[in-house]
Amino acid sequence: MKTALINVSGPLSSDGSRLISALLKRGGHHVKSIFLVRREPVEYEPNELEQLEDVLKETDLVMVAVYSSYAIRAVQVTQFVRKRFPGMKVIWGGPHCVSAPELSLRHADGVCFAEGDEVIVDLVNKMEAQADYLDTPNMAFNANGTYLVNDVLPPFSDLDSLPFYDYSLDDQFLLDGTLSQITKETLKEHLAGYPYHIPILYFVTTRGCPYRCSYCNNCRYVAMFGGNTLRFHSVDRIIDELEYTLQHLDFFKFVGFGDDDFLMRPRKELEDFAKKYKKRVGLPFGIALSARAYTREKMGILLDSGLKVIQMGVQSGSQRTLDEVYNRKIKVSKTRDVVHGIEPYMRTHGLDFLLDFIIDNPYESRDDIIQTYQYLLDLPLRVRLNLFFLAFFPGTPIYERALEDGIIKPFSESEFRFINRGRLRYQKNYETFLILLVRSLRGRARRWKWMPKSVLRGLGSRPVRSIASTLPNSLYEFLSQIVQ
Repeated sequence: MKTALINVSGPLSSDGSRLISALLKRGGHHVKSIFLVRREPVEYEPNELEQLEDVLKETDLVMVAVYSSYAIRAVQVTQFVRKRFPGMKVIWGGPHCVSAPELSLRHADGVCFAEGDEVIVDLVNKMEAQADYLDTPNMAFNANGTYLVNDVLPPFSDLDSLPFYDYSLDDQFLLDGTLSQITKETLKEHLAGYPYHIPILYFVTTRGCPYRCSYCNNCRYVAMFGGNTLRFHSVDRIIDELEYTLQHLDFFKFVGFGDDDFLMRPRKELEDFAKKYKKRVGLPFGIALSARAYTREKMGILLDSGLKVIQMGVQSGSQRTLDEVYNRKIKVSKTRDVVHGIEPYMRTHGLDFLLDFIIDNPYESRDDIIQTYQYLLDLPLRVRLNLFFLAFFPGTPIYERALEDGIIKPFSESEFRFINRGRLRYQKNYETFLILLVRSLRGRARRWKWMPKSVLRGLGSRPVRSIASTLPNSLYEFLSQIVQ
């Protein structure tokens, strides 16, 4: 069956759609992959989508990879397909479908709302044979306005049996204003990412997450599976795929492991990985970790094998926010200890350390916000800050809470575009401005170095905050835009 995979999220790494492509090709199906780049404005112009016609005209089925932040794009693509190719089926998959299958079924003929590894080839086989496919597990379908939601299979565990991500350039296209065949040069250009802006090969070695943060759709997996057990690629399988991909695409300069917490692996596996990675791959690499899994022993194992970047989520300097809002069962003091434990490696091994924080949270008080500000003031200079604006993604506990409290309205097609925003919405106040100011100053090392910390602490003192609170919030919204 001839299938077109369309990814509307932008990044050309897109491991999920590349895996689906590899599975379908292994099952004997012809696959075209189309990547629509991420940029502003969120929506596409009609003349852009019209360029898809030549690629889709010989296609039997369209599959769309959907993130909630870009669901409006998936809607646009689906509407285009329906208008230009009446009767062609459109199937959605991806995080948005896991979190909110009922929202996805408003537009798609079917959605994959759980793991698709065991079902996607069977689904396409049945569709090709014109057999009944409406009972396919892990899938839900819109059958003439009636939603059919099927059973969920247990978590897929044999990760080593999966094919390598499909990075072949045959029948892969890029829509970036104009539609073109992807080449090594365009792939190299579009895979240059943060923090070094060099070509990064992203790879995920595990599935599952032991945590249940209220803003993450991991909670949906917990609800489906009764838990979210960690499952691992074997070390040899990881190295084999990295070697294979790097032999075919020799422009990569860095490997980014996308696991939620790379240090969840047992110590012996980390030792095996470090030895084989250094010998057979050798590129610098980055990982994400949690403060709960961090140990000096595990860190020492990875440091001499090429570890260059560590990313860790702190999210808030307020313990109340972590406990009562984000459901992150970790102490602020623990994250501080880990930050100061990792700092020496920044000097001795040239390690880069990225910390994630979430701001613009309507459930935080100004006292909560100032605790994050004070946390930032104590960070070592070379630590990089990633500030994210809280987004209420459908299907997450914090979304349901905000919906019940009237903070947000149920998402509709017109609301999706605002899920990922760059402006303050809930906390247009002095305290949030201070956080953005600190991020701006830290980005200019000389200014930060010579800025007396006593002045910055004074700006966060209660008397100054009391005076600042008498000024209009519009002022701080304006100043926040300047320092961003």
